[in-house]
Amino acid sequence: MLVFAHSGYFHDLLDSFALGVVILNARGRVYAANTAAAALLGHSREELISDPAVAADVFRRTDDPKALRRYLREALRREHPGEARRLRYRTVDGKSLHLSLTISHLVENEKIFGVMLQITDVTEIIALHERERHIMDEKYRVERERVESLRALSSAVAHQLRNPAMSIGGLSGLLLKKCPPDDPARPFLQAILEESKRLETIVAAVGEATLPLSPRTSCFSLWNLAASRLAHVRALAAERGLSAVWNLAGQDGRLCLDGTLLGQALDEVLLNAAEASLDEGRVDVLLAPQPGAGGHAGSATITVRDRGPGIAADIAPYLFDPFFTTKSVGVGMGLCRAKRVMAALDGEIRVENHPEGGVVAILSVPGGPPSGEPPDLEHSRDTGS
Repeated sequence: MLVFAHSGYFHDLLDSFALGVVILNARGRVYAANTAAAALLGHSREELISDPAVAADVFRRTDDPKALRRYLREALRREHPGEARRLRYRTVDGKSLHLSLTISHLVENEKIFGVMLQITDVTEIIALHERERHIMDEKYRVERERVESLRALSSAVAHQLRNPAMSIGGLSGLLLKKCPPDDPARPFLQAILEESKRLETIVAAVGEATLPLSPRTSCFSLWNLAASRLAHVRALAAERGLSAVWNLAGQDGRLCLDGTLLGQALDEVLLNAAEASLDEGRVDVLLAPQPGAGGHAGSATITVRDRGPGIAADIAPYLFDPFFTTKSVGVGMGLCRAKRVMAALDGEIRVENHPEGGVVAILSVPGGPPSGEPPDLEHSRDTGS
């Protein structure tokens, strides 16, 4: 084999490879290399084969010589070669290269007598990835600064509008109390009072939207959370004259995240469903938890479906925009708030038309970290109300 390794035919074969190739015997000594490998490593083929000091110099020029030696030793001992390895290599003229190494076994009579080390220069690929990462980081930085600037502006505007709005509302309310019932100015004062209250609501919504969200993790029962939020929204809906018929179904599960924030997002979705439903319209709430592995809390999906008219195609792109609403009441921050909350929980929210009519909203949250004892959970449940 050594005679064959030093034959002209064998060298021509190795030189036909575009990537660098170095062959090591069972003792880890170099006994063949091609021109591409010599060019990458900065030593001639003859030096790599005949001079142990040169081979030692190659190891020293890597970013982790010990790890490279261990990688080669393990490859010679294993039945199957190890995974590809990436390293940095400093050439003789001072250039820094990123090299990718892969190993193939050389076997004769079912015995490993050496390995073929394939060396690929991935410096340009790494540099390209670094440039892309830098561009993305810069875009993220600019976007973050833009968002922070808008948040600061919104907060400042809300602060400047809050006091005048409260003054207008307070004074108009005072004048309305002193105004005789038959005074022709009374309807105008009433309109001023109502609009000032609406303005106060908008200012409060802007102020809330500019506050940072800081989720606090705790473990809780998904069913208990959904049932409590459903009871809360049912009471709100009744106050507004809405008469949806609610159905809560699915499975219970343990979640470990900020239940207060998840409850806020669920409130917005449930209230939207109640407002979209016709008289005595059915709203289905389906809980679908997924158990976690290795002691981790599970993920979950909450699906809310109403039987309303659905989403018109021309307004679908604006559902999550702040202050977008098709209703005569409200400020249009519900779904915007829900989306912001779900993002803070590393979850997501989707709202779309159901194939059989109405709208379906899907809240998805990921699994949580390992936690203590799970809460007491009942198993499958299905209730209607």
